[in-house]
Amino acid sequence: AERDAGDWKLVQELLKTMDAIASDVRSSGRCADVNLSNVAQRYVLDTKAVASVLIGVRNQDHIAENIRTHLFELTAAERDAIDAVVAKRKGPKGDVWDIERGVI
Repeated sequence: AERDAGDWKLVQELLKTMDAIASDVRSSGRCADVNLSNVAQRYVLDTKAVASVLIGVRNQDHIAENIRTHLFELTAAERDAIDAVVAKRKGPKGDVWDIERGVI
């Protein structure tokens, strides 16, 4: 079974989608300084089975950047746009930890 999330083209498509969403969030006034990383974190945090994300912080700028993740919400259309790209992946479906458990 394939274990990867897809080819480089798919990764780039996901990054471009999240970057476009970040631009929309900024231009709509929901969060002036949101970036692609914030969108990715918000998307993961909005997943039912996820209670938190662990983000590395090397300096005060990273703290401020990570706080922005909690200053906006993704719209249903934005989540759908990310979901549409993620659905194209070739890797395992379901719990990512199944690989670690040897289930997949």
